[in-house]
Amino acid sequence: MSTERFTVTYRIECDTYDEAKAVMWALQVEQTIEFPYEFVTDPYIKNEVTGQLVSLEPMPVGSHYRTVGVMPGRELDESHYFIGVVSYLVDTTSMEATQFLNVLFGNSSLQPGIWVVDLELCPSLVATFGGPRFGLSGLREILGVPKRAMMQAVIKPMGTPNETLANMCAAYTRGGVDVIKDDHGITNQNFSDFKDRVARCAAQVNSVNAQNGTNTLYAANVSADGVEVLERAHYAKSVGATALMVVPSLIGFGWLHALATDSELGLPIIAHPAFGGGFSLPGISGIADYLYLGLLPRIFGADMPIFVSYGGRFTFTALQCKRISSYIRSAYQDMAPAVPSPGGGVTDARLDELVSIYDNDTMFLVGGDMFRRGPDLEANMKYFISRLEALC
Repeated sequence: MSTERFTVTYRIECDTYDEAKAVMWALQVEQTIEFPYEFVTDPYIKNEVTGQLVSLEPMPVGSHYRTVGVMPGRELDESHYFIGVVSYLVDTTSMEATQFLNVLFGNSSLQPGIWVVDLELCPSLVATFGGPRFGLSGLREILGVPKRAMMQAVIKPMGTPNETLANMCAAYTRGGVDVIKDDHGITNQNFSDFKDRVARCAAQVNSVNAQNGTNTLYAANVSADGVEVLERAHYAKSVGATALMVVPSLIGFGWLHALATDSELGLPIIAHPAFGGGFSLPGISGIADYLYLGLLPRIFGADMPIFVSYGGRFTFTALQCKRISSYIRSAYQDMAPAVPSPGGGVTDARLDELVSIYDNDTMFLVGGDMFRRGPDLEANMKYFISRLEALC
């Protein structure tokens, strides 16, 4: 049995230190043995399996933890909050993504006033989960884009015939886009059969790549129920898809990890944030957005975690987005940096500002603004790529 431990940092809302200590003790027990501690006689369960409190302090003045889970423009009264660090025995996780998340914030997520605000893995978890297979440097090499910011396009809207979606892929590829993905809402509907769509889109992208000597990736949305995720992923690769996309909040982070570690697939993976707001947006409890939308997808193998950018139709601030981007890309326990992929509000008018905020090691997701420039998607994409090259 291992003696390795990993740590999770929680922000809790309490009026006094004694109250905070009681809340943390209840959390340590709830997240592990979920059993009356006074009835435990086995020393191993008491001293190893039960979560161990590492530290408990009042939340420091000016800490960035004060903004977690709070509506933009508001701040917490720091005198009512504490920061507690708990260590957990690695064996409690079964070395599985699902159980790891259960230990991280299972039953305690149902209690008010508790936020997960940081996370430090132990070496065996780093080795098990692995992080991105390709990451920033791998994707730059595949795409042949050594310096400039990268561009990701979306085929949409839902209800569009597959032939038209495939033609969009061809136009984007001729325009020099780096990655094309299915819209996250297009899966296997009657009007967009999965197998037909993926085969058509992959064929168009690969054909244009062959003709023009380009390296555009096509990511099929393989989000589905249960083992269908793997079945769709393997089918997508068999017909020429060169990347995959999933929605971890819908299918589970365990399936993301399964795709990332499947040696027969070996494809770059996009993680889409849909359905994740309830875990990370302002509320009485949750997981910090920079962890839920940034670090966790990276840990479980996403090469391109998408998150919503500031200044568009979502309420995220520039500071939040910079922090999410940092957790996706900055040094973290020997894991390869992933590629921050902000979307929502990425427009031509704001491109200079966004590149200055995120820098060139970013993949911008452009949706509606690509169509606002007119129906010629090839020309529109060439324009956006030239803008990124000029900003390099």
